[in-house]
Amino acid sequence: MGTLLFVIGICSAFGAIGYFYSRGKVRSLQDYIVARNSVNFGLTTATFIATGMGAWILFAPIETTINFGLVALIGYAIGGASPLIAFWFLGSKMRQVLPQGNTLAEFIQRRFGGISHIVILVVMVFYMFVFLTAELTAIGQTVRLITPDIPMWLLASIIGFATTAYTSYGGLRASIFTDGIQFIIMIPVLIIIFGVAVSHFGGFVEISSRLALRAQDKLDFTNQSGIETGIALIIAVLAANLFHQGYWQRIFSTENTAVLKKSLVVSSLVIVPMILVTGFFGLIALSVSQTSTGYPGIPAIALFEVVAAGLPDYIGLLLIVLAIALVMSSIDSLLNGIVSLAITSVSTNQSNTTVLLRRSRFLTIAIVIPAILIASQELSVLYMFFIADLVAAGFIVPVFIGLYSPRTRGWMVVTSGFVGILISLLFFPNPDWSSVIIPLLDSAHGNLMHSFLASLFVSTGLIAIFQQCTHAFGTNKPFDFQTLQS
Repeated sequence: MGTLLFVIGICSAFGAIGYFYSRGKVRSLQDYIVARNSVNFGLTTATFIATGMGAWILFAPIETTINFGLVALIGYAIGGASPLIAFWFLGSKMRQVLPQGNTLAEFIQRRFGGISHIVILVVMVFYMFVFLTAELTAIGQTVRLITPDIPMWLLASIIGFATTAYTSYGGLRASIFTDGIQFIIMIPVLIIIFGVAVSHFGGFVEISSRLALRAQDKLDFTNQSGIETGIALIIAVLAANLFHQGYWQRIFSTENTAVLKKSLVVSSLVIVPMILVTGFFGLIALSVSQTSTGYPGIPAIALFEVVAAGLPDYIGLLLIVLAIALVMSSIDSLLNGIVSLAITSVSTNQSNTTVLLRRSRFLTIAIVIPAILIASQELSVLYMFFIADLVAAGFIVPVFIGLYSPRTRGWMVVTSGFVGILISLLFFPNPDWSSVIIPLLDSAHGNLMHSFLASLFVSTGLIAIFQQCTHAFGTNKPFDFQTLQS
């Protein structure tokens, strides 16, 4: 009961902060979904970090380190920062090309037309809903690993509805402000947990010595499986997050392009050590528990096994605080991002502010309910994540080359993207990872790196061929980017 009240108290505090900050600040749909050119450097930096860093960092980097070693963890860290590096170029270009824009989907609709818009809209919503469900699942599992007697549905409901309360009321402004508060909390809490854990297990030198004896292969930078996993993670994280509407909202909300670029640089420099620090718990777990037959525990929950191995009780409470801050900062961005896509795509007349705000708030609540129900089942969403990442990898170059090339057309985007995805399925593992989805090649097992590279390179090659052919035959009139300025 004490832990449950603790969770309710933290969620209520964040909810109250978001609600009271938003009072009187949301006067139009633009305030609710864009907050255009209004967010300063500090908040922009904090919200970029908080948007991407969900509770997944308490599981995935650690599991990756235990299974594939340090080189894969480094790939994960680079992958985590890679979208922000890409946004340094793409975000500033988008602000220039579509200065009054609201969503990436809006750019695609006006640049490529209806079919491309529908396809990419489905990709974006699917990815963000999977992310939303995964975050609610992760926070429930986090608390239950510390206090097993609390029902999963109750934890998912408390955190889901608390976040929905302030997000549905205050929209993007509430999301960004609470991101700032949550960022201020998560960094020192993570440092404290990390410092106490390293000290408890003898310090860096002692941990390194034990690793050299028990898990030397995990420190090998020539580990092929680790390298392949790292490359796959970089492509997957980059591709998927470029279709994360929460990031695009923040690109339009930043005061100006100079602030945007500076914030993205700082954010990427913070995210890399955050992922490395959490992944290091995997190395701690290996140094303590690795045997000749492998890691005896469950890699995904190794952080909690480390915390349970004699660390003070207050570390468990700090871990709950960290997890809640991570989850709420990511799911408020996902909720408002999905709503912004839906409202701007469906509503052609955005002048009736009262009606649109009411619909937006209702939709925010409607989205979180199925996410809570799915999260309550504690299903594995990892495979759905990989599918969403693979689809995004197929469309990343065809879509974003259209920001620069006036010769890119909608049919080129859709065709090259789908062909790239189809070819990549020749290497993509089936749900039980025993073979590939389309067993046409002499490959007994799927390979994520080969699959992601195929999706990326095939779609890139096709879009280049399409553009060159239509240009050579004179059948492709250049697009006028000036039409996007109004």
